[in-house]
Amino acid sequence: MTPSLPSSDLAIAANVRQTSGISEDQGGPSDAYIVAGVKGFAQQFNYWYIRVIGKAVPKYRNIIIGRINPFIRRVEFGGMDVTACSDRLVEDYARRNFVTAGGWALEAMAIDGSPSAQKSATPGVDAQRVDPLTGDYHLYAFKSGTVTRNSDIVASIKQHGRRAEKLIKQSRSSGAVHLNYSILSGKGESTFEDGVHRPSSAETWSQMFGLPQEQALELALAIAAEAGKLVRHDASVHLGALRLLVSTYLQAEEGSDQMDWEFIARRTMQAKSAWKIEDSKRHQRALAALNASGYVPYSEDDGGAVGSEPEDG
Repeated sequence: MTPSLPSSDLAIAANVRQTSGISEDQGGPSDAYIVAGVKGFAQQFNYWYIRVIGKAVPKYRNIIIGRINPFIRRVEFGGMDVTACSDRLVEDYARRNFVTAGGWALEAMAIDGSPSAQKSATPGVDAQRVDPLTGDYHLYAFKSGTVTRNSDIVASIKQHGRRAEKLIKQSRSSGAVHLNYSILSGKGESTFEDGVHRPSSAETWSQMFGLPQEQALELALAIAAEAGKLVRHDASVHLGALRLLVSTYLQAEEGSDQMDWEFIARRTMQAKSAWKIEDSKRHQRALAALNASGYVPYSEDDGGAVGSEPEDG
C-alpha cells in the first residue's frame, strides 16, 4: 500500500481491495486513486441527495403539493389515509432524487478513481482520457443507466466532441479523437454508430481503471460499496419533516386522517384566487406542527461537495 496515505485512507483502500479481490500488483488504480473514487462518490451523493432533500423542506408546496395529479394519485392511493398518502408522495420525491444523486456519484467515481481520465472542461463532454501508447484522446459523455431516449445525448457528444477535437488538433496533438457515449450501468454490449462509440458498462469501467473488464467491474462495485459507508444518513430527519408538513397540509380538516382530494383538485387545476386563502391556512397549520416537532432546518454548514445548484425533483 501507499505509505503516504493517512491510516483512515489506507483502511478504505484495504477494504476495497479485499472486497474486490484486486491486489495492488494486478495493476489498475493505485490506493490513492481508489480512495479518491470512494470519496468522490460519497461527496457527490451527499451533495445531490442530502442537500437537495434538506433544502426541499421549506419548498414542499411547490415540489410536492403542487405536483400531485388528483386523477392518477387518487386511483393509485385508493382509500389510504392522509398519512399513508403523504408517505408515498415524499417517498416518490426522495426516490427520484436518489437516482439523480446516484448518477452524479457514479460519474465522480469513474473520473476520480481513474489514473488516466480527467474531468473535461468542454461543455457536453464529461471526461477525457489520453491513451499513453497512442496519444489518442477519448472523450466521454456519461449516463448512469439505460434510457429509452438518448438521441439528445448522442447529438450533444457529437457536437461538443467535434469542437473539442478542433481544439486538440490546434494544440498540435497527433493523436486521433474518439467519441464515447458510456452508460455506467446496464449496457451489456459494445456498439458503434454514426461516429460514436457506445462501450458496454464493463468496457467503460475497464477503460477508466485500466483493468480487464471483469476485474474492473469488481473494483467499481467494491468502491461503490465502500463509499456507501461514508454516505451520510441524516436525510431521514428532513424526510420526516417533509412527511409531517405534507400530511398536515393535506388533512381534510385539522386532526383528520382523511385525504382532502377535493382541495387538491382545486389547488392544482384552478386559478390561485380559488385556493390562495385556504392554502395559506393549511401552510400555517403545517408549519406549526413542524415547529412543535423540534425540527432543525437544513444548514449549508452541514457540508457536501461543491457543485452547481441542483434542480428540484
